[in-house]
Amino acid sequence: MGGNTLEGAYAHCQQICRNSSTTFFSSFTALENEKRSAVHAVYALCRLVDDIVDGDEEPVVDATDELIQQTAERDALLREIHSDIEPANPLEVHTKRLMALVSIRNDVKKASLGKITNDDQPVFIALQDVFKRYPIRLHEFETVIEGMEDDLFTVLSNTWDDLRAYCYKVASAVGLILIEIYGYDDHAARLHAIDLGIQMQLVNVLRDVAEDYERGRVYLPKDVLAAHNIGVGDLSNPNLAQNPSWHSFIKEYSEVVHRHRESAMHLFEYLDSRSRVQPKIMLDAYSKIFHEIVVRRSGDVFTSPLKLTWRSKMSLWVKINYMKLRLKITTN
Repeated sequence: MGGNTLEGAYAHCQQICRNSSTTFFSSFTALENEKRSAVHAVYALCRLVDDIVDGDEEPVVDATDELIQQTAERDALLREIHSDIEPANPLEVHTKRLMALVSIRNDVKKASLGKITNDDQPVFIALQDVFKRYPIRLHEFETVIEGMEDDLFTVLSNTWDDLRAYCYKVASAVGLILIEIYGYDDHAARLHAIDLGIQMQLVNVLRDVAEDYERGRVYLPKDVLAAHNIGVGDLSNPNLAQNPSWHSFIKEYSEVVHRHRESAMHLFEYLDSRSRVQPKIMLDAYSKIFHEIVVRRSGDVFTSPLKLTWRSKMSLWVKINYMKLRLKITTN
């Protein structure tokens, strides 16, 4: 018998969520217990793959002959997909991180097939239970991992479509997993969940421009930047935010974000009153971040790390608790 229980596995996932993001964790508390635990498991998996790719988590895998072969085959495929683009890290680091992602891909598939045992990692024990309870597609998890694999290579988006494709992988696919847990009656909900993911990730991309540039990742579309007389190399200039060209680019960027936000807001119509609280809170949180960037900072994402103001944090805290209280009153 293995040492990990299902209850302990879910508790492990909950702790990962608690440690990673107070806003996300607080928003999850509006869900009923079973759905909340399932969302914790999904978020814990996403956190795990993201930390591995960013180097925040040291990947530890059992490098069997089979896994080494799978990694070599996956690497060959990715190099073909990313033709002429070099890995972002030295070969040893690249291979180690990719091997960890291949191992995770294998374990997620095992979880979907009910083949995880109590000797496996807690995240996958919890995910196996999530697969049993909800009609989640394995493909969505594989899409998230594909997005993480993209980040193992030097990133340079050319067009809005390139950027949206990346946002779909790392954010929309997560949203498509979550709404299967929330539950919905009309498949139109999936279209709006996709736009919610794109809107949120577009905000992340703009917020993290400077940090991503240092990692060799340029998600802002090169062709669009060029149309505003901005070169990729200009993203290393801390004074770029003072340039009228950047203000012009931010205006176009804002229009794209708002279009996806308008679609995302329709998602709530397809969710029950309890399930819609969590995505509503996240939409509001990301809207506040975007407002902080565009209005309060005039597009300056270069000179200092972005943090929500105390007033914005308090506003979110009040909104979270108001929505939870209102929900409690209406369901009693």
